[in-house]
Amino acid sequence: MAKVVFDGKKEAERMALFLEESERVLGKSLMIFQCDGLSSESSYVRLKREMGERLGVMVMVQFPKDKEELKKLLKEANGDDTIDGILVQLPILGADRGEVEQILSTINPLKDVDGLNPKSSFIPAAIRAVERLIEIFKVSEDDRVAVVGAEGTVGARLIQRLKDLNIPAEGYDKGDSLEELKKFDVIISVTGAQGLIRSTMVSQGYMGIDLGFPKGDFSSEAVEKASLITPVPGGVGPMTIVALYENLADSVLV
Repeated sequence: MAKVVFDGKKEAERMALFLEESERVLGKSLMIFQCDGLSSESSYVRLKREMGERLGVMVMVQFPKDKEELKKLLKEANGDDTIDGILVQLPILGADRGEVEQILSTINPLKDVDGLNPKSSFIPAAIRAVERLIEIFKVSEDDRVAVVGAEGTVGARLIQRLKDLNIPAEGYDKGDSLEELKKFDVIISVTGAQGLIRSTMVSQGYMGIDLGFPKGDFSSEAVEKASLITPVPGGVGPMTIVALYENLADSVLV
C-alpha cells in the first residue's frame, strides 16, 4: 500500500468551509449544461449542484437534447446578465474532440468558470486542484515531473500552467513509451484510461496525481509503489468541484 493515500474529500471540505465563510459566492448564479443524452443529473453534475447550493449559489441545470440545441442555449446564456458562470459537463452527445473544443470555445470567457475555453479568464478547475496538490506535496522545480495525457485539453493547459509556476514538466500521451516514467519523481495523469500506468512504468517512491475518471489511470500495482498518491474516487475530483466555485467567486461581469 502507498505510504500516504491523500484524502481529497477532507481537503475539499477545508476549501469549501473557507469559501462558505467568506460568502464570496453567496447569491451568484451558475448554469450547468448536461448534454450526454440523459434527462436527469449525472452523479458528477449532482455533486456540483449540491456544493453550489451549500455555498449559496443559484445553480440551474439544463439538458439540451443534442449539440445543436446546446449551442443555441449557450449563446443565450452568454448574453444573459443574470448568469455569472457557465459550465458544460463533458461528454457532449455526438460531438467528436474537435466539435467539443469548438463548443467550449464559444463560452463567454468571463463566465467560463470551468476554464476550458482557451480564452477563458479562469484557470481550469482541475488545474486549480492540481496546483493545490503540488503545494501540499511540496513539489519544486528540482523535481522531475511528467504529465500523461499531454495532448488533451486539460493536459496541454496543465503543462503550460506548471511552466508558469517554474515547474518544468515533460508531456506524454497514450501512444508514447510510458516506460520512461520511471525517471520521474512526480507523475500527473489525465487520460481517463483505466489502469494505463502499470507498476513496471514507475519507480519506487514516486508521487502520483491521478485525474483519470471514472476509474483512475494508475493500476493498483502502480499505486503500491507510490510514496504519495491521490485515489480515484476521493482524490482530485472533490477538490475540482470546490475549485469550480473558487473560480465563480472571482467572476466579475463587465
